[in-house]
Amino acid sequence: MARYERAYRFFLRVTKRLSDSQTMAVLAIVVGVLAGLGTYLFEVLLHTIKTCLVSWFPVEESHFLYLIYPVVGIILATLFVRYIVKDNISEGVTRVLYAMSSKGSRIARHNMWTSIVGGATTIGFGGSVGPEAPIVLTGAAIGSNVGKLARLNYRNITLLLCCGAGAALAAIFKAPITGVVFVLEILMLDITAGSVIPLLIASITATTMAFMLRGFDPILAVTLTPDDAFELWQIPLFIALGVLCGLMSFYFTTVNSRVGAFFRSLDSQYKKWAAAGVVLGVLIFIFPPLYGEGYEGFTSLMHGHPDQLFDNSLFYRFSSIEWVVLLYVTAIMFFKVVAMASTNAAGGVGGTFAPSLFVGAFMGAIVALACSTPCRARGRESHAITCGRR
Repeated sequence: MARYERAYRFFLRVTKRLSDSQTMAVLAIVVGVLAGLGTYLFEVLLHTIKTCLVSWFPVEESHFLYLIYPVVGIILATLFVRYIVKDNISEGVTRVLYAMSSKGSRIARHNMWTSIVGGATTIGFGGSVGPEAPIVLTGAAIGSNVGKLARLNYRNITLLLCCGAGAALAAIFKAPITGVVFVLEILMLDITAGSVIPLLIASITATTMAFMLRGFDPILAVTLTPDDAFELWQIPLFIALGVLCGLMSFYFTTVNSRVGAFFRSLDSQYKKWAAAGVVLGVLIFIFPPLYGEGYEGFTSLMHGHPDQLFDNSLFYRFSSIEWVVLLYVTAIMFFKVVAMASTNAAGGVGGTFAPSLFVGAFMGAIVALACSTPCRARGRESHAITCGRR
């Protein structure tokens, strides 16, 4: 406690000549820096685990370790939560909302690092969940504890909590507006100058930290060519895509709920591990893009390389057959929801945001592939006719 008292006295000396708004701006910078560092540590740990486990697999061959890795990660994460954390750190956004509504926006100190370890372990070993929820909880915990250390009131602690959550999300996507919109939409922060300005400062600071530590490359780099320009005749395709994505969201929430109910019906943690091990192991062995959060998968689709999804797959030699690609991508999209729900329900630490992006991106790819395949077929037929006439 003595060190916290010394820190508080130092804070008072530094800010004694500042107004309340200036003090909150300074604290927002501190929260942004810490959230940016926390996000960087999370990504380094996740990348290190994943690289050590799977980077040495030959791309043209499937590997039996895909059957084992996911359940090992879930077991390690569950034991870490049960015996070291001794607190619930799953469903990070839900934890943040609960703290805001029922705990005076106070989040335990251990959440500043435990979600990093639990989430990186789960995802690094292949758990098919997203990193955003653990990162948001980490950032929110940083903001809450900075506010507690400065002995602020509930309103200002809540503001710093929101700054931390937004800053963490901004850092992971290298996009400050993403963090701001997330806080305003999901955490429902008041839209006033006194609230939005510290939020912007924290998000921009965290994004700057991300640029300094991880470079300026965007997380999803897509380069458009003149041939990719929007044309009016494509409007029905986008309407159809919207309808399909709406149906997919219903499937997403329904399957997530039912898989969660199934795992809750199991009366022991060992049965949950066994069930998750079988489901995840088999799915990831057959469909390697389900390993981890899946950003590499839909990045490959965005760059027009669906054949990369077949790396380490049993179907590697079929990657050039168009109808096989379409069926393979469709199967991955549907099974991603099952893999995500099984990971979370069995005790893994992760979120649903990245999987929702995953299935949306794959749905768009399916529509594009389904529309382009007949066009290519007609093009080949026309070319053959032209050659025959010659």
